[in-house]
Amino acid sequence: YTGGTTISGGTLIATHVNALGTGAIDNRASLLLDASGQFAVTDLTTESGGNTEIGAGSTLQATTLTQKSDSTLTINLNSNTADPVIHAASQVSLAGTLDITGVGDVLDSDPASTDDLDTFTLIASDKTIAGDFEKLTVAGMDADLADFITVDGRIDDTGKQYELTTALTWYADRDDAVTDAHGTFNLTNADGSFAVNTVLENVDATLDPDSATGWDGTSLIKQGAGTLILNAENTYTVGTTISGGTLVATNVDALGSGDVTDDATLELNTGGTFDNAISGSGQVVKSGDDTLTLSGSNTYTGGTIISGGTLVASNVEALGTGDVTNDAVLELNTGG
Repeated sequence: YTGGTTISGGTLIATHVNALGTGAIDNRASLLLDASGQFAVTDLTTESGGNTEIGAGSTLQATTLTQKSDSTLTINLNSNTADPVIHAASQVSLAGTLDITGVGDVLDSDPASTDDLDTFTLIASDKTIAGDFEKLTVAGMDADLADFITVDGRIDDTGKQYELTTALTWYADRDDAVTDAHGTFNLTNADGSFAVNTVLENVDATLDPDSATGWDGTSLIKQGAGTLILNAENTYTVGTTISGGTLVATNVDALGSGDVTDDATLELNTGGTFDNAISGSGQVVKSGDDTLTLSGSNTYTGGTIISGGTLVASNVEALGTGDVTNDAVLELNTGG
């Protein structure tokens, strides 16, 4: 039939992709599209108070998609879900709430680096998307997802796609993600590692004042037995705390401009002059072939290991108070 469908009360469940004919759909109550394959309709409008739900494995082709204020669009994902879940040939207008389940089936829950963070297209439009969802709720992410990774939904830079993404929790408040921002990288698996290739900058100006994390937006904490690798020239300013595992800096500016409290292992696999003050009970490891100069008056007590390249101490207190194990080159360019 071609005359359209109006849902004014209760719930309408469509279990065949052609169940609703080809006309426009006006949903004022509850609609569930629950069939394996693609539903094809002209215009789909979810009115205020209405809920349109896309079942796992279902997709939708529409001429227009309209979500009005106080409406809800629920998208259920599974490993068989193709993207985009919804394609509108003419116009998409968004408002209300987007509720997503089954996120772990389409996004990688164990990325090795920021380069592996995923994007999955939920809605695609041939024209620029109007409006945006006022609220986003996310469920179904694998429980093993690291707490420094957040799931977010956003309109992409072209303005024509609404994407589901994984991103660093560091920038969650700035990007209006569903979780509160924080600067803690907790890698619990001793054999695991994560490489941050993204620049970490101060985000204190964008923090949610009601955030439960209490983070200052300007400092980094490394926790857990795993290894965190910082590859970028980071600009956060307040400091770095290493309370467990290993933090590897492959850029001399990877730890920003603040002091370092090292109560585990700080590995400096880089060259140049490192002038951040280092304190704590942990050790410092110099690795790699480059020449690195420690210029600060450091007080760390866990010792120094030189496994590669050259370590230059340009301050008599540069190597802290612990023992030094030199398996490469140590140059003492200081007096005292």
